[in-house]
Amino acid sequence: MSQNVAMTSLTQLSSCLEASTEVLISPEGLNQRFNKAAVQLLQHLLAELLSKKLAASMPISSPYTSVFKRIRILDSTAFQLPDVFSSVYPGAGGCSHTAGIKIQLEYDLLSGQFLHTHTGPGKQHDRTYGSLCVPTVTANDLCIRDLGYFHLKDLQDIQDKEAYYISHIKSNTRMYQKILTLIICKTEELRKVQSIYR
Repeated sequence: MSQNVAMTSLTQLSSCLEASTEVLISPEGLNQRFNKAAVQLLQHLLAELLSKKLAASMPISSPYTSVFKRIRILDSTAFQLPDVFSSVYPGAGGCSHTAGIKIQLEYDLLSGQFLHTHTGPGKQHDRTYGSLCVPTVTANDLCIRDLGYFHLKDLQDIQDKEAYYISHIKSNTRMYQKILTLIICKTEELRKVQSIYR
């Protein structure tokens, strides 16, 4: 079977299946098996294969395991599909293609487990998916994301959960560092607390 399965007719796929497995199935029968359950099965198989492959690699060194509960890496990849898939997977419109798919993946570097996997339209913005992952963040997690996921509310939510993040920031974002807190007292009574930022 070629790598261009998406361009192969159902009749050709049925013939290849029969030749390689001795299972006879009509093109219509094969088409009926391309459903949500099949997609979920393939997603699960991909996650399992990647987990096993990554688990075989060397574990991360212990200094990080004493500081962080999980090191969560969220990223995506996108690629174009034949135009016939544009109703299910509308693309971002680049290179004159109307169909595209985006795969989102969040991986815990310490445990080797996949936290989230999702396939969706190529035109789906990363920030939308990043916000869906924030509710699962817990204290002492480290969240690593690129600029596509940048959203101040998400970063605030991560900080509110006593977790940490590493993220690119947009060039027009203003950052302030708290340098001093003044406490002005009159007698024993606290009168005013003022923070100074630069």
